[in-house]
Amino acid sequence: MKKWYTIACLLCLLAGMAACKKFLEVKPLDTLSGNDFWKTKGDAEKAINGAYSVLLDKFLEGTLYNTGDFRPGNWNWFNKRNLRALGTNDLLSGELCWNCTDGSGRVVDWSMFYRAIASANLCADRIPGINHPDFGAREKKALAAEARFIRDFIYFYMVRLYGDVPLQMDPYNTSIRPREKMEKVLEVCMQDLDACKDDLPLSYEDPTNRAVRATKGAALTLMVHMNMWLAGFDKAKQQQYWQKAADLSKQVIDLGVYELLPYTKETFKNLFKGRSQEGIFELSLDANYGVNFHSLIAQWTLHEPIIHSSGDLFGGYGSEITPMIKHLDRLYPRGEPDKRFELWFDDPYSTRNPQSAMFLKFSAVTDPSTRDYDANFIFFRYADLLLLRAEALSYLTQDAEAIALLNQIRDRAGARRYAGSGGRGLQDAIFTEREKELMGEGHLWYDLVRTGRVTDRNQCEDYLTTEQYTRRAWTWPIYNGAVTNNPMITQNEYWIQ
Repeated sequence: MKKWYTIACLLCLLAGMAACKKFLEVKPLDTLSGNDFWKTKGDAEKAINGAYSVLLDKFLEGTLYNTGDFRPGNWNWFNKRNLRALGTNDLLSGELCWNCTDGSGRVVDWSMFYRAIASANLCADRIPGINHPDFGAREKKALAAEARFIRDFIYFYMVRLYGDVPLQMDPYNTSIRPREKMEKVLEVCMQDLDACKDDLPLSYEDPTNRAVRATKGAALTLMVHMNMWLAGFDKAKQQQYWQKAADLSKQVIDLGVYELLPYTKETFKNLFKGRSQEGIFELSLDANYGVNFHSLIAQWTLHEPIIHSSGDLFGGYGSEITPMIKHLDRLYPRGEPDKRFELWFDDPYSTRNPQSAMFLKFSAVTDPSTRDYDANFIFFRYADLLLLRAEALSYLTQDAEAIALLNQIRDRAGARRYAGSGGRGLQDAIFTEREKELMGEGHLWYDLVRTGRVTDRNQCEDYLTTEQYTRRAWTWPIYNGAVTNNPMITQNEYWIQ
C-alpha cells in the first residue's frame, strides 16, 4: 500500500509541474518516477516546485484570491452576476456555476488543495531520506521545512474558507477522515511551523526567489495570522493568542529583512507586482514563463487606456465593478490627505460616467488586449504584519507601541497621524487602516469574520446577523462531492438545505 500511495502522490505532484518557475529546471516527466527519483537535491527541488505549482493552479481556477475582497459586498456590481453572488452570500447560486450540470462549480472545491497537501506531505517525508554527497543536511532540512510551510499555509487558507477541515499530515495514511475542529487544525500547524521555522532561510540569493519561496519570516508571519484567527474564536485563550502574535511579529521585525517602500507614482506598481522588499509570501505569476491570468480584481476595475473594457462599456471607458462611494468616504474622508487614495483611484466618484471609476492598485498589465496580468498573488507583506502586531498590542493594552506602528503605516501614506488614545477607538483605527492598506489583497472578509465585525452593517454590505454568524454563514458550503464520497464529512450548518 505504501509503495502505490507513494506513486499516486508523486503523479499528483508531477501534474502540477506545468506551471514551473524560473528558479527550477525540470527534466522530462517520464524520468521523474520510479527508482530514478528521490535521489538528488535536484529531485527534491523539482518535487517542491511541483507542490507550489499545484497550489498555484488552485488559485488560477477563478476568483479565489479576491474572494476576501468581494464577500463583504462593498462594490457596485452592475452586470457581474457571479461577483454579486459572492457579495450577497448567495453561494448556492447558479450564477457561481460555469459549464457544469452537477453543481460542482457552485462552491470552492477543496480537492486541489488536498492534492497540494499530498504533494507537500510526500516532500516532507522523502526529502530528509535522500542520500547524496552534494545534498547536505542543512539543505535537506530547508527543503523539507519548505514543504511543511506549504502544507500549513494551505490548511490556514482552508480553515478561513470552510472552518473545520479534515487534517492529513501523514503521506501514507489513506483512511477517510472526518472534519477536525479548525482550532485543532491550526494548533497542529503552528506546532509544525514552530518545529521547522529555524530550518528555513532568511532570504535567497537569487532575487527571482524573493517572497515566492518560503522563508523564516514567512513561517513566522503565517503563525501570527493563525494566532489572530484563533483569538477571534477561542475567547478563553484570547490573551494567550494575542501575546503569541505580538511576540512572533516582533521576531519578524527583528529579522531585518523587510521594509516599507515609499508610495510614489514610480514605485507603487512595482510593489504590487510582487517580489519587492516588502513582500513576505506570494505565489508567482510571470507571463514570461507561460503563466497567464485574467481573474484578478484588476480585470473588473480597469478600463481604457489601461485595458480594453469588457463589452466596450461606455466606449471602453467603463469598469465592470466600482467601489461604493459610501465606503470610500468612510475610508477616505474627503479633504483628508492620503497617497493611497491619490495613487490607487482614478475618478473615484465616477464623474465621467456611471462606471468610469478605476481601482489602480494592480494595474501591472502585461498585454492590454488580452487582459492578462503579470502580478503575483500577494498573501503576506510587511505592512500587513505591522498592522497585525499593532492590533495584537492594542488588545493587550500596549497602546503606545500600537499607535507608533499605526502611525508608521500612516506616515508612509502621507495620512494624518492617529492622535487618540487606546481602547476601542484605537482598535477601530487599526482595523480601518488594514482595510485601506490591504484593499484588493484578499484580507477584508477574513478580518471581518475573525473580529466579529462582520455583524456590523456599517462595515460591510454583506453583513451577518449574530445567529447567521454563529451558524457559520461566513464559511463556504462543503462541496457535494466531498460529502458524497466521504460519509464522515458533514456540511456546514448554515448551508444544510
